[in-house]
Amino acid sequence: MTDPNSADIDRDIRSELDRVLEIGSLVEQKPGHHAEPNSDLADDEARFPDIWAASLARRGILYAVENVEAACTLMLNWQWTTPQFALLRAAYESAGAAVWLLMPEDVDTRLARLVWQHRESWRYSEKAYSGTPLDDGGEHQERQQWATEAAQKLGISLAAGRSGGFENLIASIDDLPGHPESLLTAWRICSGVSHAKTWALSTVTAEVDSKPMYEHGRMSARVPNTGLFLTELAIARRVVQQAWCLYRIRTTGRPHGMTLRLELRDRGGNVVQAD
Repeated sequence: MTDPNSADIDRDIRSELDRVLEIGSLVEQKPGHHAEPNSDLADDEARFPDIWAASLARRGILYAVENVEAACTLMLNWQWTTPQFALLRAAYESAGAAVWLLMPEDVDTRLARLVWQHRESWRYSEKAYSGTPLDDGGEHQERQQWATEAAQKLGISLAAGRSGGFENLIASIDDLPGHPESLLTAWRICSGVSHAKTWALSTVTAEVDSKPMYEHGRMSARVPNTGLFLTELAIARRVVQQAWCLYRIRTTGRPHGMTLRLELRDRGGNVVQAD
């Protein structure tokens, strides 16, 4: 079934997508790019040259861009009902992790988050390997121990870098808590879709037809909730923009005048006030 306003919807989706793809193109113009001399992250790299926060953030941004593009492709083809929302969740998480990594002003907190993220990645990987015939040769334990020792040498507390899981991470960077375009709310809805929760699947779709099948059952024909998708897409675009802005702020040599400030605009480009 085709929405009667599908031309307008497609236009709005493509507009949001173009803005995200533009950021991806800018990031890809600098392969292997890391912090410039005298930048914030140059201090981080001088103290801890083993892992570059700039590289992790760059990868997170590009991965988010890919997921946004895939979500829009599914939506524009009108053949899928819900997986596009699961893809937006992936975009929230990858771009959100980049924001979380780059947001702190002080070096110690950024390094604590960087090392904690590295250790947690290998801890999760170890869990993924457990119970399988795959042999990691002890690498997972070695990597986690290396991260613990690195934190000790740096004189930082790994506890200061603890994210507390993705829900807490997303909540900590949500720039519009309690607002209809809250990142945390969008993440929760799209996470519900990822886990096939009934409430989430009902939220992201609209019923267009229904007929009884038996006494307590009905067959329901549903299509994606295009208005909600556009809202969730705009939120994904916003968090990608936030990650890109912080990436530029942290990797550009100082002095510079770049700062990050949220400014809400409608689809016509007019500034609006948050409720």
